[in-house]
Amino acid sequence: MRSGKLYIKILLSFLAVLFITMMVIFALFHALPGKHFTTRLEDFAQTKALIIKETVEDKIRSAPTKDLSKNEPLKNFILEFGKILGAKVWLQNSDNTIAIKSFPEEIPEIVFKLKEKNAGVYGNMTVYHQRNLDLYAIIPVVLQNGERGTIHVLYYTRERPFRPDLPEGVFALGLFIIGLFAALLFIPISWIIIGRLKKLRQSALAISEGNLSHRADIRGQDEIGELAQSFNRMADKLEAMIINAKELTANVSHELRTPLTRIRISEEILRDKLEIGDVSLFERYLDEIREDIQELDQLIGRILEWSKLDMQAAPFVFAPFDPVALIKKLLGRFQPVINHKQLEVISDLSLSPPFLGDQEALATALLTVLDNAFKFTPEKGQIHIRMKPQSDWLEISIVNSFERIPEEELSLIFVPFHRAKPYRAGGSGLGLAIAKKIIERHGGMIGAYNAEKGLEIKISLPNPEGPI
Repeated sequence: MRSGKLYIKILLSFLAVLFITMMVIFALFHALPGKHFTTRLEDFAQTKALIIKETVEDKIRSAPTKDLSKNEPLKNFILEFGKILGAKVWLQNSDNTIAIKSFPEEIPEIVFKLKEKNAGVYGNMTVYHQRNLDLYAIIPVVLQNGERGTIHVLYYTRERPFRPDLPEGVFALGLFIIGLFAALLFIPISWIIIGRLKKLRQSALAISEGNLSHRADIRGQDEIGELAQSFNRMADKLEAMIINAKELTANVSHELRTPLTRIRISEEILRDKLEIGDVSLFERYLDEIREDIQELDQLIGRILEWSKLDMQAAPFVFAPFDPVALIKKLLGRFQPVINHKQLEVISDLSLSPPFLGDQEALATALLTVLDNAFKFTPEKGQIHIRMKPQSDWLEISIVNSFERIPEEELSLIFVPFHRAKPYRAGGSGLGLAIAKKIIERHGGMIGAYNAEKGLEIKISLPNPEGPI
């Protein structure tokens, strides 16, 4: 699997953070406990040097001789002490000549290259620290006749440039090993993260290629898992929208074909009549064409309205208004129908405070429901309209005299282009679907039920302002 750009960015970011963290830890160690440890180590070295000084002076006093190289106890002590410490030890006269050495070779060249800035003074003892040098101590001693000499102790190994006795070096090595181990552990973790993201990318490509049923199979409660869940919800909605769009296209094609067919037939009849000079039925066929054109115009308007609601292209404007006044105004538009069919309209409308919603959109929804009620109520029938506040909800019920509708048909009357059998009449079949969409975008519900005296359409709307 080829490393992607995101993987490289994550890895580099982790390594950068890890490096900075290690540097901060090392700096704190060097400034606080590291310094303390170094001081304790130097104090310990100073104590050992003082022991050497006292022992050397005691050996000189116990066997006084002008030629220190012939002082066997002193010579044996320096040889044994050098072996025990693993250091190079030598005694230097006041004239800087070497009296005794614990090693056969020459004095290491590094001693003559030491710089004063690397020296630390502890009483009468001088200690040097620098690269490739563990420790070099110069200890003044009293020789015969009060002369001044020096004992030199050198902890130095040419083949070992790293000094394990210095805490900073040991701690730096430990930090490096820990950092390397952490980086190695991070590689499989980052691969897991990138692998899940690649799965999500493959799912997006599968959907973009037309496989609408594909879903991202990524589990987990972390951010990537939540992203996958959101992606799948988006895919569900996208699939539903495309399926609805296909169904809408098929239904629109079917609904448009009927009036267009009637128009085409009327046009052919008019041409035939025109050829034989019979103009007596022109007006009738022209009226039918006009009615079909009006039906097409209304259907296209309904389709556009449905599409806007389905795509939420028309944002609602919520403002206070009086639903009672709105329903009374809408009922006024049906007065000719009421008079013609001799209908009995009973209204029970009670609501004191103003209601918050999109008045124009709700007027469209209520007008559709009322239009269906008046259309399908038989002559001398009854329509009962009731509005009642329930806590922070507003319930509107419209019951009209009508035969019972099969239960399976009740759930379908809000489906676009569906008309309940066997009561199919003129219309696009989109009215109740649009009303349902408007009610749902207000956060409400609408349903159809067989009532005791007919068909009931019940609408429940929440009031964003609180209790009614």
